[in-house]
Amino acid sequence: MQTHPSPNISNDGTSTAKPEQKKHSLRLSPFDVLMLLDERPGYPMCFFIETHLSGDFSIQRLRAAVETAIERHPRLRSHTQHNEQGWLWTPSDKLPQVVQLQCIEDRESQAIAFRPFNIRQEPGIRFIVIPEGNQQWSIVLQVHHSVCDGLAALEFLGDIWSLYHGNEPTEFQTHSRRKNIQTDSDNDDNPNTKEDHQHARQTIAFATFRPSSITSSSNTKKIPNSRKPFQSFTLPTTLVKSLRQRASQSGATTNDIIVAASILTIHEWNRRQGNAGKRIRITMPVSLRPPRDRQPASNQIGYAFLDRHPSQLHDPQAVITSIAEASRWIQHSGAAGMFLVVLGIFLKRTWLLRLITRLPTCFSTAVVSNIGNVQSRMRANVPKADGCTNPGGLIITNITAVPPVRPGTALSVGITAYCGQLTITTMIDSSQLAPDDGIELTALLQSQIEGFAI
Repeated sequence: MQTHPSPNISNDGTSTAKPEQKKHSLRLSPFDVLMLLDERPGYPMCFFIETHLSGDFSIQRLRAAVETAIERHPRLRSHTQHNEQGWLWTPSDKLPQVVQLQCIEDRESQAIAFRPFNIRQEPGIRFIVIPEGNQQWSIVLQVHHSVCDGLAALEFLGDIWSLYHGNEPTEFQTHSRRKNIQTDSDNDDNPNTKEDHQHARQTIAFATFRPSSITSSSNTKKIPNSRKPFQSFTLPTTLVKSLRQRASQSGATTNDIIVAASILTIHEWNRRQGNAGKRIRITMPVSLRPPRDRQPASNQIGYAFLDRHPSQLHDPQAVITSIAEASRWIQHSGAAGMFLVVLGIFLKRTWLLRLITRLPTCFSTAVVSNIGNVQSRMRANVPKADGCTNPGGLIITNITAVPPVRPGTALSVGITAYCGQLTITTMIDSSQLAPDDGIELTALLQSQIEGFAI
């Protein structure tokens, strides 16, 4: 069984970049450094975007599109290095790999294809092409989270499909950023003072809350899954409409309901394992991009946190309402950006940040990320038919995504919308949960979400 990487292969199997590509050096942001420090065996810090295709696919056209698109996104063709200036992105002499698997059932080949990156020697993105049947394909974009966030990766994917189709990618656009009302207050008479106090209360609550990890149902040795490290289920259009109706009646959004379902699923799972008293913290990535911005790929997200005690989880409708209220406050207050402010302080003492990331504690129970409508996120210059994106004669039937799990966080949940469908993708930390745990947790989450739609 063989895999086929990109053309222009170097001795270690990775394609090489052109000499003119070596012309930039960019400093890593505090968030980039955090993702880099989290990288260790068992925590590859990669998120995955999987595109399902139907039609006559050409891997040569894909490789050519990747090689052209990468010119617009310097960080995607860089590796990291550390010197007296700190952590820097440095142009790599290697291009991202495009690996084609020849047999979907070959688990050994899949394990090799989905291996972690050596981000200090190679670019932190990779394409894995998997044949699923007669003219059916799955293409997985694997991205190290120090390189860019999921929204930026989707825009890069939009560039690729534009080029694959033979069109130019959508132009970059930068809009003026709104001032943060939290940093513009000059005196206590300012009406934003109430929000400042709310930030203080939330910070204290965050610091004093001790989240718990998800309990494993198995006492046996946990063996990492050698196939794709994630799994998905798709809600049909009729169920999505019912879910949106429930959200509207509750004064919430579909995202609020899925976050509430994730919390209740973890609570129910722990109850079944005899640990109903465990406290749950959900991390929610929040985009910090101004509306309509489109720039070269980078990380432009903050984190918001939702903490719940078991005593707050008896009434599912009350959980939805409380999540909706918290989400509105997070969006209005800019609370997710405060995470980056604190992270920047720690980065001044990199050794301290490294120590904190190595502590054997649970920082968050799970992460839930909603990418939203993937077609509007990609902004691909490609025609559509019956609502589906059609690059170069192909039909994209669905796109799914899931964020990485940080050390101590046992579960990640990704939400994508495409052509009226909602797809939920999950990934577990294989050092904390067994593969069967991940399957059962995902089934329980699906049941919980579908129950809200009835």
